[in-house]
Order: sequence, then structure tokens, then C-alpha cells
Amino acid sequence: MRSPELPPTQRHVLSHTLGHGSTTRPRLLTATGLSKPSVNDAVSALEGAGYLRRNGRHVPATGKPAVLFEAADEVGWALGIDLGSSHVELMAVDLAGGAATHVSIAEPGGPGETRRREPSAEVMERAAGQLAEWCEQHQRRDRLRATTIAVPQIVQAGRRQVRAADAYLEQGAVAVLLDALAAHYDGPVRLENNVNCSAVAEMRIGAGAEVPSLAYLQLGVGVGAGLINEGRLVRGAHGAAGELSRLPFPWADGAEQVSRHAMEDRLAISRLVDSYRSHAPDVSGVTAGEAVRAILAGIAAGSAEAKAVLDAYVLDVARACVALAAVIDPDLVVIGGEIGDVPEVVAAIQAAARPLHEFVAVSGSVIGALATVLGAAILSLEQAHTELLGEYAPHAGPAIDRLNPAEPGQNG
Repeated sequence: MRSPELPPTQRHVLSHTLGHGSTTRPRLLTATGLSKPSVNDAVSALEGAGYLRRNGRHVPATGKPAVLFEAADEVGWALGIDLGSSHVELMAVDLAGGAATHVSIAEPGGPGETRRREPSAEVMERAAGQLAEWCEQHQRRDRLRATTIAVPQIVQAGRRQVRAADAYLEQGAVAVLLDALAAHYDGPVRLENNVNCSAVAEMRIGAGAEVPSLAYLQLGVGVGAGLINEGRLVRGAHGAAGELSRLPFPWADGAEQVSRHAMEDRLAISRLVDSYRSHAPDVSGVTAGEAVRAILAGIAAGSAEAKAVLDAYVLDVARACVALAAVIDPDLVVIGGEIGDVPEVVAAIQAAARPLHEFVAVSGSVIGALATVLGAAILSLEQAHTELLGEYAPHAGPAIDRLNPAEPGQNG
């Protein structure tokens, strides 16, 4: 969507309206410092152009009632996409952060399937259809302002922005998504590493909301870290910062590295799942979370074997946290993946890490499974605010803080 640039006064007023969610002329006078005629003219112009609409009246304890204004359809919406190896998560958010619609499309079957490079043609067809349906809805038609696609790969500087119209230059699942957007959106599409997106979500509305730096350690089928320092993503010269799977392992004298991804094999959650299955061969389709809970139940029942399995894994994760702390010294290391949802395991990681590094602090994920798609949506919201509001975009920042990770909207 490319609407005419708004005059500065209107951008100023609109930015505070988005930041507040809803507001009144008296509040805008105080927030902007503009004169009363300037605020009245800007509100009238924005209402006439479809950017603002009336939404009842505010009745203060003292003083006169005032008309409430909120963002209207013309303000537009932003889109976040998590393009996983076996799923696609879509999230549409309005620019005031007041409404988010989330859809998850995954491969049939349960966990334990062969690891894929990208989702099947069937999943991508469904995702493309959902995108087209959203873009064609009356209140959203021709109003998409920003799109971010989270991908499970290194994104070098030259590929961080692509265009939907250039879908023919891409391959596979990314090409399918761009082609679905091409008829509805002519702006740049941002590509971002998926773990970086998770880090953004935890920083803005999750475990790191009160600190300026964090490392998000993703422990899933793959392993990686998203790094944020002083509120900014750290990507590195080639977009490969945080690619822990590239670390050589082990380092002990005389030990040989058995594969290029030995570190990933060591830290991946599949290690715990495989350990559980080795002691329960009749169990199939178990998720990582189920395996962890079964191991914890074994420990509670006095199983020394279960304790040894978990302790060994916890110590390796703790060492990874210490390595991150030694290199970037974050305020917090957030554990992502299903492990991050288990307080007992997170506490054990913290306990194992503290003797190795006095400054390391470990936390579980607040956002959980939606971290990647929420992070992509947040990056799109930031871009949309900047393009619509220019230098006044920071006033709209509280709209992002209103996104609720516990209630992202209706699934469908």
C-alpha cells in the first residue's frame, strides 16, 4: 500500500492516536503540544480521509465529555509470516496493536516425522489461499503496509528485502508466498532469520521487555541464537551471528569433530527425545515436551538413569549459555523451544550456569511457540509505523506493547 504522504501535523496526531489506542482532542493537545486549531484541523482531515473514526465518548470525572477517536481502516495493517520447515504461521495485526488474527497451517502427522527443508506443496497452497483471503477482505483490501517473512536460514544483507512482484526470481516456499502477495501488495517484503524474530518478540513483549540486551537460545530440531544489544538486532557481517550449529565441537585434545553440525546435534531437543525413546521403545510420536515431562516424572520417582540423562543435557545447555554470556554479555539468556516452557529445566540450567559465569542470567520464554510469528509481525509493525508516520513513529510504539502473546487473536 502506498498512500499519499500525510502532512506533518496529521502524522503527529495520528502517531499519538495509534500509541494510545483511542484518544480525544484534549489528550492530543497535551500529548502533541500543538495548538487547538491545529489539532482540530488534523483530526478533521484524518477523519475525512478514513484514517480516524469516532468510537463513543470519554466522560472524565471533572470537565466536559469528549469524543473518542481511534484508527480506522485506511491506516492499514501489517503481516508477519513464520515459514518453518513443516509449517506456516500467519499473523495479521492492525497498526494500533489492538487486534491480531493468527492462523497456523502444519503438515499432517505428528512429531517425529523426517525433517524437511520446507513445507509441502499442500501446506503452501493452503497458506497462499489464506493470504489471498485476508488481502481481499473489505477492511484490508489494498491496505497492507508491511510484510516480514521469518525463514530458517541465514539472511545476508542483500536478501533482507525482496519484492512480491519478483516472485519468479525466488525458489520454493518463499516464491509461493511472494506470488500470493503480488496481486495485493507492491511494497518491499522483509526476510529475517526465524530465531532473530523470536528474539525480537521476547525483547519487545516477552521475557526481555525490561532489559536492553538479550540472547534468545532456540533449542528445537535446529539450534541457534538471536542476539539483541542495546535494543538492536545483531546480525553480523554475513547475517550469521548466533549460528551456534557452526561452532566446532568438541574441543578436547584428541577429540575429533564427527560432523559439521556436531554442536547442533549435542544441543538439539531431539537428543532428549531419543534418550526417552531408547528407554521406551514402544512409544512413537512423542513430542519434546512429552519426553521432558516423562523424564521429570522418572526423576520424581527416583530414577537415577532419568536424572543422569537430564543432567547431562542441562549442563551442555548451560555451557552454551555461558559461551553466549562470555561473548556478548547480555542481560538475559532466554531459552526458546519446548524446553523454555518447563520451569524446572530452566531453573536447572540457571543453576548449572551460575558457577561457570557470575553474570549469566537464564529465563524461560514468556511467549512460547508464537515467538517467531509475533516477532515477524512486530518487525512489520515497526516498518509500517515508520513509513506512515516518519519521524513521529516512536509515539506509536506502545501499539506494539499492546500485542498480547497469550491472546494473539482468533485462529482460523
